[in-house]
Amino acid sequence: MSTSLVLVAAGSGTRLGAGVRKGFVDVGGMTVIERAVRAFSGVAAIVERVLVVHPDDVAAVTDSELGARLRALGVDSVVAGGATRTASALAGVEATASTSVDVLVHDAARPFVSADRVRALIDALGTCEAALLAVPSTSTVKRADDAGRVAETLDRRRIHLATTPQGARRALLLRVLRDAVAAGRDGTDEASLLEAAGIAPVLVEDASTNLKITHPQDLLLASALLPREPDRVGFGWDIHRLVPGRPLVLCGVTVPSELGLLGHSDADVALHAICDALLGAAGLPDIGEHFPDTDPRWRGADSADLLRRVVDELRVRGLKPAQVDVSILAERPKLLPFKDAMRGRLRELLDLPADRVAVKARTGEGLDAVGRGEAIACRVVVTVTRSGTL
Repeated sequence: MSTSLVLVAAGSGTRLGAGVRKGFVDVGGMTVIERAVRAFSGVAAIVERVLVVHPDDVAAVTDSELGARLRALGVDSVVAGGATRTASALAGVEATASTSVDVLVHDAARPFVSADRVRALIDALGTCEAALLAVPSTSTVKRADDAGRVAETLDRRRIHLATTPQGARRALLLRVLRDAVAAGRDGTDEASLLEAAGIAPVLVEDASTNLKITHPQDLLLASALLPREPDRVGFGWDIHRLVPGRPLVLCGVTVPSELGLLGHSDADVALHAICDALLGAAGLPDIGEHFPDTDPRWRGADSADLLRRVVDELRVRGLKPAQVDVSILAERPKLLPFKDAMRGRLRELLDLPADRVAVKARTGEGLDAVGRGEAIACRVVVTVTRSGTL
């Protein structure tokens, strides 16, 4: 049987306190709405996806990069919600294809629903007219009286916490939602409205990980549920010739020396290697393509500024530096007295704790251009991890 999905994301989300509606909050480099849509990608029975957003957001979602990503994830249409949750759910169900047999309604604020549980819900709808996902209570449940005292202890074996999606025959759901809106009733979920209409939905056991993002602390819980992307590793290498009349800048620290490094910018060989390593870990073009020596904008540039630009470029891709290991190869001057300052500068530029930054100094043992004191080289290994706003 064909099944349509309605994702409701029309609420204000004021309790989250994120400054934007919670569907647009970034969770590990992806909006809550995107994660919710993506959660259903493995459910073949769902043939249509309708997204319900606040009326003020319809145009912005439809005609934006986010809209393009949502369409790529399978969203077929975006419609305006109503003044209440029930009205928003009705708008979404009315927008589904009339040929759909069943409709699932899902809170987009639940981005971690399991595709396996959704398939179990759809299977249940094959034998009944309405069903919902729900988590059996594992805690002892107390009913309070008006004074806030325990009135009774309920049998937790009969207690379930309703989640979403919740589904029913399309015709039935349309009738129940239309009647509720006409009567001015707003249910907290579709199941309660179906119950009021004399329908007893079947309970399908859900996983406790089907978290609803409502309060700020829920974002912290969400971080533990995010799929873990392996950290990325990048390697950088650079070498510059030593010449008179130039300052010697390494890791953003000016080192007293009769010779400095020749280059279009300040020629900080260490920061250049770090930039290259970060760009490589992110799969981006190298430093030469980002800051070409043919561009006058970068003449005499502070390499610390170049590094900040690279870090910002990673940030917009949801990435951030996690660790840096720097090996500077120089015959002279001796760098030991300056290594602490270099580590401190790198911690500042990369926003890393002390145990995530290493600066080592080696000589060339009298070999090659470094060993002859003609140049300074640097090798860098970085680790880059997935960031986000959690």
